[in-house]
Amino acid sequence: RLRWHFRSQHQSLIAFSNQSYYNNDLVVFPSPHNESPDYGIQYTRVDQGTFINNTNEAEAYEVVNLLREQLIHHPKETVGVVAMNTKQQELIETLIDKQVKEDPAFQKVIERQEGHLEKLFVKNLENVQGDERDVILISMTYGPKEVGGRVYQRFGPINSELGWRRLNVLLTRSRKRMSVVSSMGSEDILVKPDSKKGVTDLRNFLKYCETGILHDTVVHTGKTFDSEFEVSLAEALSQRGYKCLPQVGVAGFYIDLAVIDPNNPARFLLGIECDGATYHSSKSARDRDRLRQEVLERLGWDIHRIWSTDWFKDPRKQILQVVKTLKAIQS
Repeated sequence: RLRWHFRSQHQSLIAFSNQSYYNNDLVVFPSPHNESPDYGIQYTRVDQGTFINNTNEAEAYEVVNLLREQLIHHPKETVGVVAMNTKQQELIETLIDKQVKEDPAFQKVIERQEGHLEKLFVKNLENVQGDERDVILISMTYGPKEVGGRVYQRFGPINSELGWRRLNVLLTRSRKRMSVVSSMGSEDILVKPDSKKGVTDLRNFLKYCETGILHDTVVHTGKTFDSEFEVSLAEALSQRGYKCLPQVGVAGFYIDLAVIDPNNPARFLLGIECDGATYHSSKSARDRDRLRQEVLERLGWDIHRIWSTDWFKDPRKQILQVVKTLKAIQS
């Protein structure tokens, strides 16, 4: 199977599935937007949500409100809405129609969606396979029968033997953001030795949404520099006011040096590729150069390459070129 994962434009969007279903075997490209409201997973807890007659009305209203804000403030992004069952899907569709009739601004953006090649969809867990959008809004649907009550351990198709497959499909539909709306927390899902994998994974995914930390993982401090060449380059940039992190990346792919934006520490200004061990370990020149750079630039990276031979011949010239590139990005 294909090991390189291209869809997700932020590593957090694929991290859970990579660990839970692919044994961390997917090669995932890092995003330059390490912490950004435009990328990754957003989590909304609906404390008043209740699951009655296979629907969750409070959650459906919250999803429609988020959809309205999304379409009005981010009109260029494509959007999909997914509920966990058909009844919730139908309720969300009904509320969208109702909102359209009452809200001219919402009506306008909904009508504009009809002209998109990837227009807005509202689907359920069992028929969303094959779809992808920039933003996916998920209604977790299930919850207590009354506010503050316990959650019955009935999660539709997820309770089945292969429910984990449906969950994996759901959690890998988004390119930029996944907005998860839930009336239950991870503590509401009771996992027993005989629980189906889908139920265990649902609990673990909600925990990931709540904490931003994957279960059963070790937090690493980061890889070290790959060569003395990279150490020298990072020191030269530091002398000019730019802090670098070495070997930035996730799941099998690392950028040699990432320059931190002095005005926004959660963002990387520039990725610098050097011809170190990572470069030489790539199987082909196509992997090393064109394809890797294309993927990184699609994710929003600005990439600058420095060859070690050029650095050792004239380091001052090379560092001036990097600084010139950084100032151009900042201007």
